[in-house]
Amino acid sequence: MKGEDGTEKQGKIKTAVLALSAVALMAVLVLSLYQGLKVYLPQKQEQERFSEIRQIAAEKSENQEESGLAKLAAHNPDFVGWLTVPDTEIDYPVVKPPADDPQYYLHRDFDKNESFAGTPFIGEGCDDNSDVFIIYGHKMKAGTMFGTLDKFADRGWAEAHPEFTLETPTETRTYRVFAVFRTTVNSKNEYRYFDNVGNFSAEERQRIADEMRSRSEIETDAFPSAGEQIVILSTCSYHTENGRFAVAAYRVDGDGR
Repeated sequence: MKGEDGTEKQGKIKTAVLALSAVALMAVLVLSLYQGLKVYLPQKQEQERFSEIRQIAAEKSENQEESGLAKLAAHNPDFVGWLTVPDTEIDYPVVKPPADDPQYYLHRDFDKNESFAGTPFIGEGCDDNSDVFIIYGHKMKAGTMFGTLDKFADRGWAEAHPEFTLETPTETRTYRVFAVFRTTVNSKNEYRYFDNVGNFSAEERQRIADEMRSRSEIETDAFPSAGEQIVILSTCSYHTENGRFAVAAYRVDGDGR
């Protein structure tokens, strides 16, 4: 009888352990689902809002003051223009943060609400009229924001997509890519390209362009002359911890400014 009682007791313990394991597994699954939805739903809502903004931006009018871009500028005075890189997910408004908070849009959407993905923004020390300026955007795993910027690392793809545009309420600017490079922040060989923004002499601007070209992962026939404005698109890179990926381009429409 004692043997039977021991077997029965072991069976109950085994059943209890299995039940507890099932409950623990279920708890983990529920928590994982909750965490996933906690991230997914806000991002989905953010992208839906950007789709609405994109529709407004596409509105045309013979009167510039009534165009879609003008409406966006009226809605958010920080609006600079609309950035479009063909055959990528990069199709977003660009904003210039307040001078006293240069990373204001790092985690804020176009409506200035808290946002994980943020909004592409012009960096500190420059604006869209500077000789050299920079636009930052998050590299989202879903490919949104600047998540597809690293397509330019493929030479064939870059050759087939040499230009992108920044449309402001008053003009459409076209930029041609001339350098694509990576660096690691706070590393021994860090390239602080984000410090080379603002207005420069012709010689300084040439030095900056030469440095970018020398670090480029791809070769192009394009290269800016002394009077052409340069823009840098910058995002994170997962090739290493604290990695950065950047695409440099110069303005080719009109007089370059």
